[in-house]
Amino acid sequence: MEIRDRLPVHELPEDAREVAGRPLRIDGLVARPLALDESDLASFRRAEHTEAFTCEEGWSVPGLRWRGIKLWEIVARAQPLPSARYVRVCAGDYAVPVSLEDADRALLCDGLDDQPLTLAHGAPWRLVLPGRECFTSVKWVDRLEVTADPCPNDGERIARARLRSGPPLRTSVRAGHRDRHGRRDTVAACRCGGLGRLAGN
Repeated sequence: MEIRDRLPVHELPEDAREVAGRPLRIDGLVARPLALDESDLASFRRAEHTEAFTCEEGWSVPGLRWRGIKLWEIVARAQPLPSARYVRVCAGDYAVPVSLEDADRALLCDGLDDQPLTLAHGAPWRLVLPGRECFTSVKWVDRLEVTADPCPNDGERIARARLRSGPPLRTSVRAGHRDRHGRRDTVAACRCGGLGRLAGN
């Protein structure tokens, strides 16, 4: 395992900068759909978590200090319906499912190592799910959709495909590339936390 002293910085997807000015939307199976702006989110209490960030490519950055809001506290304000079981954490059309049971330990982070989270590392909001795989760490979160069933896990699908592909993991590709099914794999891969160049840690 290679030990690194910081997360790498990669080329941003074309639409990453657009997220900064948008409210965070919470919708789906909720009684009160919400769009929370910066001042709304400032009213939530903050929590902290320290953990190594380990990429499945074989490297790790020890002791990263994340600061943010518990995912459940944001979702709870929208009053999930009795049928709700999951929240899709979305960045554009890219999504990773988190069970509501796990939402109380997940953080939506706006701080890293005692500094405001930078755009390169996922600002304004990045999902951190302690103890889970690197590809669950969604950057540039702009929507939380509460659902009864888990959505397909874009992070895992892309991560596994990239790891199977071998050398192309380390190549640079242009945002906007679509795979043979028309999906925006390269743009989506940039939204998750792990997998080196393509995933933009």
